[in-house]
Amino acid sequence: MQSLRSFTQLIKQQPVRHAFAAARFFSSPIDKLREPVIGLIAASVRKGSFNEKLVLAAGKVAESKGAKTKVIRLEGEHDLPIFSQDTEAAGFPEAAKKLKEAMAGCDAWIVAGPEYNGFATPLFVNSVAWASRGDPKGEMYTTFKAKTAAIISTSPGGLGGMRGLGSYKELLQNLGVTCLPLSVAVGASFKAFKEDGSLEPGQPATMLDTVITQLYEKARDEANRSVTCSIIGSIKKAQTVGEYGAIPGQKPDGTA
Repeated sequence: MQSLRSFTQLIKQQPVRHAFAAARFFSSPIDKLREPVIGLIAASVRKGSFNEKLVLAAGKVAESKGAKTKVIRLEGEHDLPIFSQDTEAAGFPEAAKKLKEAMAGCDAWIVAGPEYNGFATPLFVNSVAWASRGDPKGEMYTTFKAKTAAIISTSPGGLGGMRGLGSYKELLQNLGVTCLPLSVAVGASFKAFKEDGSLEPGQPATMLDTVITQLYEKARDEANRSVTCSIIGSIKKAQTVGEYGAIPGQKPDGTA
């Protein structure tokens, strides 16, 4: 039987995977463990956008892992003017407040965007600029705190928007976001999707599953960080079996 000491080490190495077992073992609040919420952001809002199609396909993959998803569209209620301090000084836009709330309400994001001349879309850059503002006095980048993102792209060309992936990552990393090293660029977008919106079988679909699995596990860990720490604390405080089965504090006759 695995000792509590080795079980503690196991929890430390793979915290959330074993947190449910630990919660049952120590009667910890298992009901507080939850699945992560992953925001789906398309950096293009044109009608029939391939990248919007891709982010929705990625969202289905995330849901198959157990995650909850939330579509965050960069238009409509989140339609914003071009950022400037003069515009900001005239009054922080309600759309920016809603965008910040929507993004902050997620544990992680999947961002799918085309490349414009090798860079992220102006729409995405402007939306992030607004989301990085309007924080409480003395704080910065609260919307981006403890967030993880997967960056993916697609285009009709053979490179699939690959040239722009780094710019999306750099922009978000400058705000404190952890971007997964692995990305996905899907070429020939006009024939990359099945009728149900998922990717056709092949290497891009396999890579997308790999990336989203990594994002899901990272987001799940972050979503349950405080509960996992509580469980580990309970394990550390628990009475453990000593040498040759002796329990610390127990008398030779077996009494406490």
